[in-house]
Amino acid sequence: MYRLGLRLTLRSGREALTRLLVTMAAVAAGVTVLLCVLAEFHGFQYTNSQPSWQSTQPMAAAGGSNSNTELWSYTADVFEGRSIQRLDVAALGPDAPVPPGISRLPGPGEYYASPALTALIDSTPRDELGDRFPGSEIGTIGDKALTGPDDLVVFVGYQPSQLQNLPFTIRVDRIAAGPQTSVWTNYFRYAFAVGAVAFVFPILILIGSATRLAAARREERYAALRLVGATNRQINVIASVDATVSALFGAVLGIGLFELVRPVLADHSPTGARYFAYAVTPTAAGYLAMLIGVPLASAIAALISLRRVRISPLGVSRRQTPPAPGIGRISVLVLGIALFMLGIVTTSPENIGAGTYPGLLLILIGLVVAGPWLTAQAARLTAALASGPAPLLAARRLADNPRAAFRSVSGLVLAVFLGSMLAGLMPTVNRTTATPNAQALSDVLIDTFTPSDVCGNEVNCGGGGGGPNTTGDIAGLPPATSTALVHGLQAIQGAAVVPIYSPPQIAVQPGKGGPPRAPGGGGSAQQGGNVSSVPPPTEDGPDQQANSVVGCAALAQIPALGTCAPGRTAVQADTSNLTTDNPLYSTRPIVTSSSSSASNDFSALDLQAVLVKVNDPATLERVRTYLVTHTPMSLSGLAPRTFGEEVVVRETVSTVIDRIMNAAVLLTLLVAGASLAVAVGGGLVERKRPFTLLRLSGTSPLVLYRVVALEAVLPLAAATILAAGTGYGLAVLAAVKIAPSGTPVPTPGGAYYVTMGVGLVVSLLVIASTLPFLGRITRTQNARFE
Repeated sequence: MYRLGLRLTLRSGREALTRLLVTMAAVAAGVTVLLCVLAEFHGFQYTNSQPSWQSTQPMAAAGGSNSNTELWSYTADVFEGRSIQRLDVAALGPDAPVPPGISRLPGPGEYYASPALTALIDSTPRDELGDRFPGSEIGTIGDKALTGPDDLVVFVGYQPSQLQNLPFTIRVDRIAAGPQTSVWTNYFRYAFAVGAVAFVFPILILIGSATRLAAARREERYAALRLVGATNRQINVIASVDATVSALFGAVLGIGLFELVRPVLADHSPTGARYFAYAVTPTAAGYLAMLIGVPLASAIAALISLRRVRISPLGVSRRQTPPAPGIGRISVLVLGIALFMLGIVTTSPENIGAGTYPGLLLILIGLVVAGPWLTAQAARLTAALASGPAPLLAARRLADNPRAAFRSVSGLVLAVFLGSMLAGLMPTVNRTTATPNAQALSDVLIDTFTPSDVCGNEVNCGGGGGGPNTTGDIAGLPPATSTALVHGLQAIQGAAVVPIYSPPQIAVQPGKGGPPRAPGGGGSAQQGGNVSSVPPPTEDGPDQQANSVVGCAALAQIPALGTCAPGRTAVQADTSNLTTDNPLYSTRPIVTSSSSSASNDFSALDLQAVLVKVNDPATLERVRTYLVTHTPMSLSGLAPRTFGEEVVVRETVSTVIDRIMNAAVLLTLLVAGASLAVAVGGGLVERKRPFTLLRLSGTSPLVLYRVVALEAVLPLAAATILAAGTGYGLAVLAAVKIAPSGTPVPTPGGAYYVTMGVGLVVSLLVIASTLPFLGRITRTQNARFE
């Protein structure tokens, strides 16, 4: 029987060969996409499971032996918008722990750099980057300390006496080895999961449609074999061999195609960060699942399709119309919507993905389950309202088997749902990173020098490390240091410098207006108790909102920050909103025409912050290098950034999620189009005999073309309306939850209508492409039946 099954599969005429090739191609396409999804997700998971040495905490208690301890200062530098992870380290004993990726700690005047950072240093002028890392490079940081080939990481060695005087220094005796953690990890994971579910459904439908291609014609052949004496077991063997061979060939072809696209996949991650090439793999389990699971599922589907042949060889001819799908099929969809809404109500905006994911999964399943019922209703409505032979024939066919009719368009329906939800949600996500001053301040860098209440705990600000005490008794850089710093910055060509000074009599008072925040979202420059000032008396009296002093001539270089009243040389400024932590709130100038005047003698004032407007990227990096090498790293642990760079950091998150979801929509459309082509083509082959009989009885080919088109369009139209409405409605509910107060209801942009329109047009073209095939197989001269 196995040999007979192989012979019938491989050497049974042109029709069998065509069916084999089409099935192989469809299965190969589905397997390739599934392997790509598994490989990308494995790369993402591998990245997030790398040792998080950055999370190292200070040792529990001071004292004891120094043989296994070291001084550790982890900060984040920036170059051209890219983050550089910097670790300054000094061994206190011979057994000091070594970070992953290197064989020994760097000594004073030595540093290790990641391959990407080494290449960047070699290709960049030293005053823009290399001068930030004292000493010489002694080696390359290995993959264990990195999350991808593009990571910029540096380990710099110091003498203990040097490092203990730097901010952010802690004493450690062990290095964290737990997995990488990120505030955005869960967002990306849920985006991956939603995207995967969104197009795994159409892929499974495509594979199922392919393995059932021309199922009715094969049932007739198997029924004939039963009539000449074949047993149920023998028919099962033949059918299993037929389905398994085509699916196995398709799975092998799909694996081969995946290996061809795998290098491209490693270089184009949906998250925007490159993975190590060896991490982008579906693993052995994924390959085995394709080689074993797909053929096995195809064989099971083939055996299930033979249930009528098992009952009787005449069961195929005596086929009866199955019961119409009931309204209960929409219960899964309704339950999914209710669960989604419950997730929105009961979770915070930060965890909305976790709360709504179960409901979203049920909605996707519910759309597939409810589709046949919608198709049956569309058929009834068409039969009641339309006239003419084509609508009546199409309505009769749809009512006879709405499940098979909807199966061919179910992938497109899921794509419409996902696209509608994405179009309604992403405008709100993007609006949360709105930056009213983005253009005016995009090339303005800010660096702050005010104290932070993180000092005295894990940060070395004099609390045990020998560094300066900055817990509140100073208001910035002292005059001697700040004067040299400002002069050095002003000497850099292309840099416009705006120093911001702290007024005298500054004190730490909780609940008052504070100085500029530290850049980069790593915490404000004053978190627990804000700095408020008691400004010097002026001719206008004290300004209750002011916490800084700024010179009017310097301020004129950045008009977006405000303008002094005519005749004034220095004024009091309110810099509490001047922050790159979230540019959404940097909406008002720090100075107005009503700002109180102040003395223009800054020689005795501490430097609270400095703003530098640059005219090109090279100047920006020279300014940043100067600040990094001439002042301690910001007490937030981050190098100074421009407002524009912080905007990019925040927008990158929504861009990545947008990219993942768009990829899901695109792949879903492509796979659904292939599934539609296979289903429509297979349906024509199965109905070759009745269509030919209609042609022989005088039916026009144009009528048959209309029948085929209506059979595909009606279920697509009915389910698309439901999917689009459901997707957009749920997006609005989610947007209301995460959007700031007063945000308008999101509306889909032009890209949504273009994408959906193109997808539907392509679907119609796929249907139209099968019509010439219908004309050929129903020619009257070909009316020969088995």
